[in-house]
Amino acid sequence: MCAQSQFRERIPVHLAYFDETGTDGHSSIVMFGALIVPSGKFGYLSSIYEVAIQQIIPAEKIDQFKEFHASALYYGDAPFDGIDAEKRFNAIRVLLSAVAMNGLPFAYAAIDRQKFSGSPFSTMRPLNVAFHLCLLGVEDWAVANHPNPHIDALTTSTLIDWKDTYLCVLDDCSDKDLKANLRKSYRSLRSKHPFTTPQKNRLWHAHDDMFFADSTDCLGIQIADLCNFVVRLRIEGKDEPQNFYEMISRQVICVQSEPEWSQYNHLLRNHMTV
Repeated sequence: MCAQSQFRERIPVHLAYFDETGTDGHSSIVMFGALIVPSGKFGYLSSIYEVAIQQIIPAEKIDQFKEFHASALYYGDAPFDGIDAEKRFNAIRVLLSAVAMNGLPFAYAAIDRQKFSGSPFSTMRPLNVAFHLCLLGVEDWAVANHPNPHIDALTTSTLIDWKDTYLCVLDDCSDKDLKANLRKSYRSLRSKHPFTTPQKNRLWHAHDDMFFADSTDCLGIQIADLCNFVVRLRIEGKDEPQNFYEMISRQVICVQSEPEWSQYNHLLRNHMTV
């Protein structure tokens, strides 16, 4: 085996697709969620995505299909208006089954909008706080995935296990201020000089930069959007007769990273306490 192929095998990269929900002002929570797709799982996810498209789009119109947007697909809004509800729900089941069958983790942080607005942290943007916490949730997953009991976290020794390097992919948007704030949050946790102490670099396993992608070209973001949608319905206690949340309940993780959890938990919502 050549050295190049050995290098590729030893350093796979996981993908973490981030998406936000509850930002329209009508939801009681503001939430960021991350769907983690471990190395080697993307191909299967892509094939299941194509199956979901075939559930609702005629073969002659597949080339015109742009993207799944969770709420539109669920409620039958454009561009899915006129499509039978059972066909739409079957497409959702297919997409969520890919998450469940592959055990893809979905980490989220949900801010209670009302509690946050009356807190000492109200000068901060709740979406930024949710993103900050969500990033830490992905890092917690990476650390737990291949724990190394022989490393002293207080030393400058590298904590990186290259098997758990991950790349953060976010939905692109036209809001330049929001993108700048999200980058600032990322950089506050992920040092440009990663081989420093954990206190200075809390995203040990993260790629050196995060990337924005057009959701119409990114199936991972679309499925993250769907996970966000069903988990938010669960957290807000809204009736959902299809029980879609139950399909992925074992994969759902409420981020509880410290010290943030102790500081903010009274402002957060948890799917386990509904």
